Amino acid sequence: MGELTCFKAYDIRGEIGIDIDAGIAYRIGRAVAQHLILQTL
Repeated sequence: MGELTCFKAYDIRGEIGIDIDAGIAYRIGRAVAQHLILQTL
């Protein structure tokens, strides 16, 4: 995998299909869900 340029200090930026594809969106969603689940346990 190449360098991910869509991550900035406080947000995620990029163009869909260029910087952010379905795989990256899926992985971000999974990470957020895991983080939220761990906070509620």
